[in-house]
Amino acid sequence: MATASRSVWIDAWEGDLAPSAAAERSAARVVARTRTSRYYGREATARLPQPTAEPQRAEASPKLKIVARRRPRWGMVLFALVFAALVLSVSVVAPVLVSSAATGVESAVGRLDAREKELATGISSFAAQISALSSPERVTEQAAQLGLGPAQSVHYVQAETGTPAAEGDTTVAGR
Repeated sequence: MATASRSVWIDAWEGDLAPSAAAERSAARVVARTRTSRYYGREATARLPQPTAEPQRAEASPKLKIVARRRPRWGMVLFALVFAALVLSVSVVAPVLVSSAATGVESAVGRLDAREKELATGISSFAAQISALSSPERVTEQAAQLGLGPAQSVHYVQAETGTPAAEGDTTVAGR
């Protein structure tokens, strides 16, 4: 609307003026430009006559059927559900399973540590028993109970001084 009121004001102002020759030439150019912009711009109302189309030949039309309702695409629905389940399992279930597995491993490590301490305690008690049973006093005491004592005489065995047998040779005693 601002354009219409502005043009009315400009027309009233120009009506009071006495135009010069240059102003008349300029006005003629403005009128020509305005006609062009109105014709080619948004305000164009003239339409070019359209050539009439040739009449079409009568061809057999395909039989049309009325579609009352579009069938749902079950394949796409199924794919979307499977994809949503996959995303859900990856984002929710997988971390829970990883956490559960880590907890199981931690409890197994705890059980193995307890078993290791128990075995270390058993080893130390067995080492103490071995030390007590292998002491010289104990061995002497056991030997005395069995009737063993120090040797009365010592005999040394002399080996024959012959050629030693080479490794792998079969030798028979006395031959």
